[in-house]
Amino acid sequence: MPPIKNLNQSPFDRILGFPDAPDIETHTADWWTVMDRHTKARYDPKAPLSSHHFRSQSASVFEETTNEDVVLEFIHFRRFTATNQLRRSCRIVDLITEEDFEKEWLALSAEEREKHFLAGLRAAEQNTTYVTFIRSKADCPELNRDEVTREGGQGFLDLMHQLVLPDNANVPTQPHVMANSRFDKMVGFKEDDTHKARLAQLSMARMIRSEYIANFVMNVLMSYKGITPEITVFTTEHSKTKSTLKNHSEMFENMMGKTASKQFKRDEVKRRKEMKLHCQCCLKVEDKEKDGKMTVCSRCKSIGREIRYCGRDCQVADWKQHKKECGKPLDISSAFNDVHIGDSESNTKRPDLPTCPPGHRRSPHAVRLIEYLELSTKYDYVVETKPGTDDVFGIKLDEVPGAVAFIHMRNMLFTTSGPGAEGALLYVYRVLQTQGGVSGERSVQDQLKREYGEPLWNRMQALVKRGPPFSIPEVSRNDVDVIIKALRQLKRFTQQLPSYTIGTGAIAKLGLQVGPKKDVCVIVHFPEDAMPPPCILIPIPNPAPRVPARNAVGPNFNLPEPRHFDDFDYHQYVDLAQQKSYLQVYPHADYILWDSNGVPLAFTYTDMRFAMAFLHYRHRLFENGPYDHDALAYLIMALRTAVRGKKIPEAVLLAQLEREYHPGYVETVKACIKVRPSDGKEVYHRRDGKVFELGQIPAEKSLMGKIMMQLEESGRFGEILDRF
Repeated sequence: MPPIKNLNQSPFDRILGFPDAPDIETHTADWWTVMDRHTKARYDPKAPLSSHHFRSQSASVFEETTNEDVVLEFIHFRRFTATNQLRRSCRIVDLITEEDFEKEWLALSAEEREKHFLAGLRAAEQNTTYVTFIRSKADCPELNRDEVTREGGQGFLDLMHQLVLPDNANVPTQPHVMANSRFDKMVGFKEDDTHKARLAQLSMARMIRSEYIANFVMNVLMSYKGITPEITVFTTEHSKTKSTLKNHSEMFENMMGKTASKQFKRDEVKRRKEMKLHCQCCLKVEDKEKDGKMTVCSRCKSIGREIRYCGRDCQVADWKQHKKECGKPLDISSAFNDVHIGDSESNTKRPDLPTCPPGHRRSPHAVRLIEYLELSTKYDYVVETKPGTDDVFGIKLDEVPGAVAFIHMRNMLFTTSGPGAEGALLYVYRVLQTQGGVSGERSVQDQLKREYGEPLWNRMQALVKRGPPFSIPEVSRNDVDVIIKALRQLKRFTQQLPSYTIGTGAIAKLGLQVGPKKDVCVIVHFPEDAMPPPCILIPIPNPAPRVPARNAVGPNFNLPEPRHFDDFDYHQYVDLAQQKSYLQVYPHADYILWDSNGVPLAFTYTDMRFAMAFLHYRHRLFENGPYDHDALAYLIMALRTAVRGKKIPEAVLLAQLEREYHPGYVETVKACIKVRPSDGKEVYHRRDGKVFELGQIPAEKSLMGKIMMQLEESGRFGEILDRF
C-alpha cells in the first residue's frame, strides 16, 4: 500500500472526521481497504457509538439553519431522488429479466468484478454532494468489500435488488430509503421526532446515504456495460450562493479557521456554479446557449424563489401541484410532502393491483409482471412463453367468483411471503396449469419461482406432499367487495354485476375447485346478489363420442329415458340424443354446448351448489321433456347467464335448445322470463302467477339427494362432500 497522504481531504473532511487515505483516483483499491477499516470500526455494534456533529446539535441549531432556501433545496432533492429511483429500478428490472445479468455477473472472475467495483467507487465519490450530511463510503457498510463480494458476487446482486421499486409504473411519492439502524442512531434520527427542522435534515442525511449506495451500484453496472457515467448535479438557483456563504462565514471560521474557511467558500462557489438549472416539471437541464433561458415563475420570483419551466406545456402540466405553493412562503412541512412530477397523478395504476406494504420486497420478475399488467387492464396474469423476451400471453378469468378468488391470491403473493402465501401460490399455480397455454408446465414453474422465490415455492411443494385437503386462505366478504369495486372501475363483468350494491345482501360460501384434477379448493364468501354461475367452458374433440364404460358412475350415466306422451315424440329428437352421448363420454361436464362454428364445449360448474341444482333440473328435463316448464326455464336462465361474455352468442344457445326441446316449447318458456324493473334481476313468471328468481324455482329434495350421491361417486367436489 502506498504511504497514506492527506491528498483528497477538504477542510470539511477534517472537521467531519474522515480518515487519512490514499488518493481514490490513483490508488482506488487501497482507498477502499482503508475506508473499509474505518467503516467497520464505526459500525461495530459492540463498539461505542461514533460521534457525529448532527447528534450533538440542539434543536435550535437545526431551526436556525433550515431557512426557506434550504427547504426548497430539500424539496428538489427529494424530487430528483424519486425520479432517479424510478429510472434505476426500471433499468435493473430490464437487466435482470431481459438480459440475464445475474447469471453473467456470477460468471465473471473475481478480478473482473473488482475492476467494476473500483470504477463504481470512483464515480460515487465524484458525485458526492451535501458533504455535511454523510461521510460517503465511511457511512455505508453495505459497500464494504466483503459484503459486495460475498458468495462470488451474490452480495452485489442482493444490493441491486434493494434498488428495485415495488412498482415501476409511477415515480414514488415518497423517496425510498435504505435504512441502517446504526446510522440512524449515529445521527440521532427518530421517526417520531417532533422537531420538524431536525427531522427534515436527518431525513435528508438518510436519503443522501441511500443515494450514495445507489450511485455506486449504477456506476458498477455502467462500468460492466462499458459506459462512462456523466455526472450532473442540479440546483434551483446560482444567485444566492455568495450571499449565503457570506452569512455563514462566522460559523465556517469557527469550525475550520479563517484560511481554510476562505478556501472552502471559493470551492463551494465553483461547485455551485457547475450545478445545473432545470425545468421544474420534466427536469430538463437549462441550456442557455442552445435554447436560451427558461421561463421563471413570476409570482415565485417576486418572493426570491426561482422555479423554471422549459415551455408552456410543462408549466401547465405542473400547475396542479405548483399552485399549492406558488408565490407563497414555504414552511418546514413542505419538506415532507408527497413528490409529484408533472402530471404523474394521471398515470394511476390499476385499481386491482395492491400497494406494496412496508417490509415486503418484490422480486424484479414480480415487478416486471406488474408492469405487464399495468399495460393491459383486461388480463389477470401474464405468462412468459420465452423468458427474457416480450413473447408473452395474457390470462383472463371469465367468471366473477373465479376472477375474484384468483386476483385475491395473486395480490397476496404481491404483498406477502408469510404464512398462507404457500396456499395462495398453489392456487395460482393450479389455475395457470389449466390456463397456461403454450408455455408448458416447466415454464410456468420456472416463472413462478423467479417471481416469488425458491423458498416460497419449496413451502408450496411441501404443502402438496402432505396431500389434500390443502390449506388455502379463504376469501372474505370484504376481500370480495374490494375486488368487485376494482373490477367495476376496470369495466369488467358489466353484464354480470348490474344490480349488486357493494356491502349489501346475504353471503353464500362458494367452494371453487381449480387445477387439472380439481384438487385445490378455496372458500369464497360471496354476496348472493353478485352471484353469477361459476362455470367453465372447455373445447372438446368433435368426432363421434366413444361408448362409455359399463361400470361408469355419476350423474352423466344411466340418464333417465323420456316419458312418452301422445302429443309429442320428445324421445325422437336427434340433437338431444347427441347431447346425452357426449355427456356419458365426458363425465364431469354438466352440459355440452356448441359454439357458432359447431365446436363442442364442455360446460361445467365449478361450485357444488350450482352443479347440484343444474343437474337436478337437467334430470327432470331429460325425464319429463319440455312439458316441465320449471326445469326448462331453469336451464334457459342458467345457460343464458353462464355464456354471457363467452364464446357462445345467446342466439346460438337458444337455437341449440330449440333443436333439443322443440322451438315451440322454448319460445313459450322464454316469453315467461323477464327482467324485473325494480332491481334488474331476471325472473321466471310461471303460469300460475308466481314469480321466481333462478335459485327459487321449486326443486325436488329427494332428487337433490340422489344427485349429491352421484357426484360423490364420480369424485367431483370430493373435498367439499367429505364435510357433509
